Amino acid sequence: MTLTLRRRILLTVAPLVLLLAGMGAAGAGLVLRLGRLSDAILRENHDSVRAMDRLREGVYRVDRSFLTGSRPEYDAGWAEIDRQLAVEKGNITIFPDEPRLVAELEIALARYRIRPEQFTKLAAADRPSLAVARDGVLTSASAVRDLNEAEMYAASGRANDSARHSVVGLGVGLAASLALAFLAAWWLVQTIVAPIEAVTAAAIAIGGGQLHLVVPTGSRDEVGRLAEAFNAMAEKLRAYRRANSERLGRAQRAAQATIDSFPDPVVVLDTLGRVETANPAAQTLLGVRPPADGETPAPWPPPESLRAAVLDALDSQRPTLTETFEQAVAFRHEGGERVYLPQVRPIRDPAGETLGAAVVLSDVTRYQLLDRLKSDWVATVSHELKTPLTSVRLAVHVLLEELVGPLEVKQVELLLEARENTERLLKLIEHLLALARLEEGREPLDLRPTEPLSLLQAAADAASARAEDRRITLSVTAAPDLPTVAVDATRFGQALSNLLDNALTYTEPGGSVTLSAAASPGGVTLTVRDTGVGIPAADLPHVFDRFFRVAGRPQAPGTGLGLAIVHEVVAAHGGTVDCSSDLGVGTTFTIRLKSADIIVQSAE
Repeated sequence: MTLTLRRRILLTVAPLVLLLAGMGAAGAGLVLRLGRLSDAILRENHDSVRAMDRLREGVYRVDRSFLTGSRPEYDAGWAEIDRQLAVEKGNITIFPDEPRLVAELEIALARYRIRPEQFTKLAAADRPSLAVARDGVLTSASAVRDLNEAEMYAASGRANDSARHSVVGLGVGLAASLALAFLAAWWLVQTIVAPIEAVTAAAIAIGGGQLHLVVPTGSRDEVGRLAEAFNAMAEKLRAYRRANSERLGRAQRAAQATIDSFPDPVVVLDTLGRVETANPAAQTLLGVRPPADGETPAPWPPPESLRAAVLDALDSQRPTLTETFEQAVAFRHEGGERVYLPQVRPIRDPAGETLGAAVVLSDVTRYQLLDRLKSDWVATVSHELKTPLTSVRLAVHVLLEELVGPLEVKQVELLLEARENTERLLKLIEHLLALARLEEGREPLDLRPTEPLSLLQAAADAASARAEDRRITLSVTAAPDLPTVAVDATRFGQALSNLLDNALTYTEPGGSVTLSAAASPGGVTLTVRDTGVGIPAADLPHVFDRFFRVAGRPQAPGTGLGLAIVHEVVAAHGGTVDCSSDLGVGTTFTIRLKSADIIVQSAE
């Protein structure tokens, strides 16, 4: 019959339990026996010793009564002597010496005893003989007492010997129990713990990827079945890994083929910034190389123009998504310069854990050339239109001043409308030329350290007359001790003027426009806040686009280029501009600029 693991444990533990129970019972019996034996001996001998001491006291009382002549004391003394003699005669335990000594004590008492009627007739001449008899009684009583006291000491010695023998016996039993326990533990280790440790070690190894390991299956008990189940599991894992490896290999080949088919450079990095894969376009442009089989790749140092975006994606999981040509980066390729819009995105698993980053460079060289041609064409056309429009505007002004003759009412109306349209066209052309100059950078900025409050105050002063005409409160606030900012006062003033013009246009009479300046990390934040009609949330991402107009406001004048110019001016100064708005509450434009000190340090 095959012994199960439970039966093995029971057969190992049961003898130990029985042996320990027997030792406990034997020890308890020995302790109880020693207690009873010691108690009986001590109690019996102690009673005899105490009786002899009291008998001697009675003798002393009788002897004293002879001297005092007290008959009551004489009677009391003999009553005590008779009582203690009776106790001793009923407590004889030491044979044959104690009965003999008790008999001698009775004889001595008989010699010492006189009849009661003789007490009053006792002569002085009889007292010496009574003293001899008294001494005989005392001697016999002391002999009985000494015998019992000696027996007490002897009993104590026998009890000590018995205790020593018991301790030796218990020690032998304990040693046997320990030996048996050691043998049982060794047997359990060999038959139970060792196979379990083998299974545990194999589980750890399989967890580390060593799926080829097999656990020996020697017995047919629970441990043996566990080993068989473990081996079956390992075999399924091996089959699963083979299937997954094939599937993963196909997926990797398909993914690599897909990436290789992209005409734009694509680089995939791991969490340490090492190249995991790169298509041929990326290998040619950036010089990256995916690791060979078994090779440990080194971290890829991205170009300076991509370094910040790659670090943001790997360390902070922030993507970098570019949309405008201002965010483009340039690389030398095949003897010429190519322009790319970088897209850097973190790669995450379904649990949100970062796995790496993907870098995609979209080639926009052709589109940038087309955009530049368009800008050049717009600038050329605008420049060519500006001169005749200026002449038309001058002619209209001359006619309206009636320097060449009087005008009829209808002629005046037509000329006023022509003047308004001419002014609007000239403003549009000026905006187009300004945008063209900003985009191409043909006119360098005259950057000078300027107080933020003076910038805001200058813009507010220029717009104060219009604010008064529309009954709008215009205010300027600034935090104390603000750092200076490096700006071209003329260009930046144009941007602030466009923002104020936009705020005054869409704020109803009785409202307010506030210009404020506050410190921000590394620079200054300028805000233009109004209490106007607001901008719908769907239109906010497009407010800085060229020619964009919020739907439903055809009556508001403008070219749709004012905010685009603001964006270009702020970008040319190395800053950012944002817009937030609530319908019916108002709109806030926020400009962030670096301080002049930081710009100087960066230049150094």
